[in-house]
Amino acid sequence: MRSGTPQQQRVRSPLLPGGGVLGRRGLLLGGAAGAGVALAGCSGEGRAAPGPSAPALDYVAATDPEVAATEARRSASGRTVDVGLVARAATVDIAGRVVDTWVYGDGLAAPEIRVGRGDRLRAVVRNELPESTTVHWHGIACRNDMDGAAPTTQEAIAAGGEFTYDFVLPDPGTYWYHSHSGMQSDRAMLGPLVVEDPEDPSGADEEFVVVLDDWVDGLGTTPDAVLQALNPALTGGHGGHAGHGAAAPAAPSASEAATAAGLVTGDHGSSDPLGGMTGHITYPLHLVNGRAPEDPAVLEAAPGARVRLRLVNAAAETAYRVAVGGHEMTVIAADGFDVEPVVTDALVIGAAQRYDVLLTARSGTWPLVAVVEGRSGHAAAVLRTRDAAGSAAPLADAPDLPELSGRLVLESAMRPAERSALDPREPDRSYSVDLIEVAGRYAWGMAGADAGNLVVRQGERVRITMNNTTSMWHPMHTHGHTFAIPDYGGLRKDTALVLPGQSMSIDFDADNPGEWMFHCHNVYHFEAGMTANVRYVR
Repeated sequence: MRSGTPQQQRVRSPLLPGGGVLGRRGLLLGGAAGAGVALAGCSGEGRAAPGPSAPALDYVAATDPEVAATEARRSASGRTVDVGLVARAATVDIAGRVVDTWVYGDGLAAPEIRVGRGDRLRAVVRNELPESTTVHWHGIACRNDMDGAAPTTQEAIAAGGEFTYDFVLPDPGTYWYHSHSGMQSDRAMLGPLVVEDPEDPSGADEEFVVVLDDWVDGLGTTPDAVLQALNPALTGGHGGHAGHGAAAPAAPSASEAATAAGLVTGDHGSSDPLGGMTGHITYPLHLVNGRAPEDPAVLEAAPGARVRLRLVNAAAETAYRVAVGGHEMTVIAADGFDVEPVVTDALVIGAAQRYDVLLTARSGTWPLVAVVEGRSGHAAAVLRTRDAAGSAAPLADAPDLPELSGRLVLESAMRPAERSALDPREPDRSYSVDLIEVAGRYAWGMAGADAGNLVVRQGERVRITMNNTTSMWHPMHTHGHTFAIPDYGGLRKDTALVLPGQSMSIDFDADNPGEWMFHCHNVYHFEAGMTANVRYVR
């Protein structure tokens, strides 16, 4: 990653010498890492040629007038929602497990932020942590200088400092917010963000937000220790890079390191929907709305009510298979955008993805279960109708719900609703990038000449094809834009699962100027190098 302010970095060479990809830790993936990098074809139009002799490009920085002008053109409601978030250390109780962690607010369940389409969000973030931090508004096409991805779009909020995020939310749907600094999002620094639609067609009587999370912090180790166990060369702490106002995370103790080492060995699982291996980390706990299965969150609805569940997978690594005992679900939205309704018993939700589902609440008490896809472990909550108050759901049997092995819908089978579809148009510019790993090491990257040269101009339709050459699935996420997946009928997403050995193309309109991260949302893959930037040029 670069250093300096956005203004200082406005002009720079379009490519690293030789077309290699520089990882987030300064590791040149490719020959220097002990693995060859196959350079992708240079298919972008109107670009400078690679190499030291290439002319410098005039990049649009986060603080440039084009960013403010785009924000001014957004359709705004005139309402402002004020929110205060405090990033701080806290001791919390998770069903009898007392852990030290980092939170927003008072506990593991961060404040739910709820606004309307076109509202202006003004969020004051105060940093009481011992290192710097940022907040990223995941899935929101906000103005570039409010994206919360230091150092690309802002200087990180230093320890003891404060920053106000101030932007209009243009699209309704289910989103979330989280720290974009090092391993902080694998603590409790995350929460749901709902943008309500005044023209909501769902017909829901009641709704609940369901936040899924894999948990390791304070259970004998920390996320930073787990990262070091995966690769001792990695230290975490994106907010703690030299020159950005924070110290590097403290080295793990011997006991933390030993516990972490025990969590990254053994069975990596297998899943057909994920194309093979499911993950590297055996998380000791999985949560729903910050609560463990022994002390579950209770969602209480009227019998017969049409209930909307807004499912948010805030996990750092884990994909979940979700079902509700005794109920079928109708999927109505993916990553905030409406889909053609599809009825199912279960669905798979990858890290950082969101799905909205409808169900009709049957009288009684029912388990809502999210089992770890392809491995052991689960999170659970209770759906209960008000006429069954006080009764308990049979959560002990939750991982064996028959619905989990019933009809299963994957994102590849979903199609966009008419109101969500991107207008048909041929790409003005096309790129190809390879998702790579280094054999025998926990190092990941994005390779090929195009990976270091993803430049676009405002108004263009852009296509990026991702070729997954690795042994694992990757939840690939674009900042500042949503995309359509041509092979999935134009399904609109901001985080899509690219399976091992497969390729996926995404199309998006370059309508939000600035510099934007484009990366794998497995937090450990991201920290280990699987990231690139999309940069607007004049």
